[in-house]
Amino acid sequence: MRLRNKVTIITGAAHGIGKAYARRFAEEGAHVVIADIDAEAGQAAANALCAAGFSALARTSDVRSYASVDGLMRETVDRFGRVDVLLNNAAIYVTQRLWKGPVEDLALEEWDRVLDVNLKGVFLCCKAVIPIMKRQQGGKIINIASGTFFSGSGNMPHYTTAKGGIVALTRVLARQLGDWNINVNCMTPGSTMSEENITDDVRERREGSVSKRCIRRVETPADIVGTALFLASSDSDFITGQLLVVEGGGIARGR
Repeated sequence: MRLRNKVTIITGAAHGIGKAYARRFAEEGAHVVIADIDAEAGQAAANALCAAGFSALARTSDVRSYASVDGLMRETVDRFGRVDVLLNNAAIYVTQRLWKGPVEDLALEEWDRVLDVNLKGVFLCCKAVIPIMKRQQGGKIINIASGTFFSGSGNMPHYTTAKGGIVALTRVLARQLGDWNINVNCMTPGSTMSEENITDDVRERREGSVSKRCIRRVETPADIVGTALFLASSDSDFITGQLLVVEGGGIARGR
């Protein structure tokens, strides 16, 4: 198993792709901490993993709050002794209420709401885990960006700005943390059929990306989790500051 006894925190792991990351990492031997603002769903996800014989812990966490994420890190260390992997997955996206439209019509409150979760939340989680990983002289931080960073598509200026900021933060942290053997990388899933309730609208939105890809099919969580596993494992020990695009060649085809 590639992550045997590795302590892994995954934010936003109660639903969607985050839940798929948690399952795959647990299958590879990790102690998985499911950090999610949805306490009930987080506990249900952890219970399901434990019932299947894996190691999992749910911890209600709000990535907008430094006190919350610092408590998450401390509780994880108290329970498992260390933090080997942090996967910053929590984000607001179109599966939730997300405004679309021209920049000049974007409400300031909406800008702050999305940036607080999608960019500041990543910063806060990194800030809280870095001292732990420095003491350990090692660790893996995996940040989740978006292909909208390349194309500016989607009419979501706040979402796209946040995801571009994640790429920049990844590269800064990689330079700052290399001396402690801490790898910081980033990946960009494409439009992924990760919803628990697939409506006609969801299906239409996900299928709309197929024609833009080299691999002409809908992306699923199974297409993504292997890349995250690679970045979390020792196979990527000499890779840092990089952005891996996991969306079937959409960038290669152009937008």
